[in-house]
Amino acid sequence: MDDIAHSPVHLQAVSSAPVSSRHALSRVKGFLDDFQARSTPSKGSDTSITAQLQKLSKALEQECIRQSK
Repeated sequence: MDDIAHSPVHLQAVSSAPVSSRHALSRVKGFLDDFQARSTPSKGSDTSITAQLQKLSKALEQECIRQSK
């Protein structure tokens, strides 16, 4: 009998590089726009993902404003 339960994919970072808040904000907004274009409510998309990305985007915007002052 085949086991249909699969463990989730585990991603391991092999390197990292610091990025500015402004660059991170740009990347998150671009991803969010693309994600929303691909995920329509009729497909039963998980709105919690979108909500968390929007919160991250707003926090990055606030950080950019604080850094520019």
